[in-house]
Amino acid sequence: MIAYAIHPTAPLQAARDIMTTARKRVADAALKIITATPTGIRWADLSRAVAAALPDENRNTITGSLHHFRNHLPPGVTRPDRGVYALGDSGNREPAPTVAVAKHREADFYQPFAEWLEVELEEVTVAKPIGGNGAGGKWGTPDVIGLYAAKPSDPIKFTTEVLAVEIKIDTQNLIVAFGQACAYKLFAHRVYIAVPRNSNPSDLKRLDALAGVVGIGLVKFNSEDPEAPDFQVMVRAAKHEPDYYYTNEVLSNFKREFGL
Repeated sequence: MIAYAIHPTAPLQAARDIMTTARKRVADAALKIITATPTGIRWADLSRAVAAALPDENRNTITGSLHHFRNHLPPGVTRPDRGVYALGDSGNREPAPTVAVAKHREADFYQPFAEWLEVELEEVTVAKPIGGNGAGGKWGTPDVIGLYAAKPSDPIKFTTEVLAVEIKIDTQNLIVAFGQACAYKLFAHRVYIAVPRNSNPSDLKRLDALAGVVGIGLVKFNSEDPEAPDFQVMVRAAKHEPDYYYTNEVLSNFKREFGL
């Protein structure tokens, strides 16, 4: 009888070959799905689509192979945003916003937002539309200012807090609005920026991340109807201590509005 020696690395090599074949199947399926999704596809959706395309493949194998795919993207496949996979830079080419004559003015949303702050969000005891009244240009004129003051019935009295709001209906100037909101932190304890909910999704995602970093609150709303703006909080405003020199300087312009 002739004995044939099995090379000790043979089983390991066989396992590697199987894994390589599985990775290729998964990579081919993922590439096909990405190619069929010109606007880009998110990781979770890609994973589900690959699993549906390869029903006989082990789910753990698919997950591991997709992680390998993510770290070794084939030519032409990019990650235009976090967790998004697309061909070339197509993931960044979102449909351009339709340019049309605005049906409403930005000022139409000041009073609805002020009421929402008081009645629904309850972050202020009184809020007033201020935009356009003039209190230092872009550095010091929020669209809405709110005050959160202790009520006579409150057992613990506290220093009155100031809340400032910047509202934008022009989706092309969101970064400008964010810069203005940052300036309001100089005199306000809390700051919110409100933007149209139909803004570019990538812009909204970046605003969301920036708001969390600097502590500014982010609200999205229906900019088509002041009667039903449907304000929704994406990020709550964080409280901080302003420079009270500027707090008094700004509020001195609105003593009549707030009965100060």
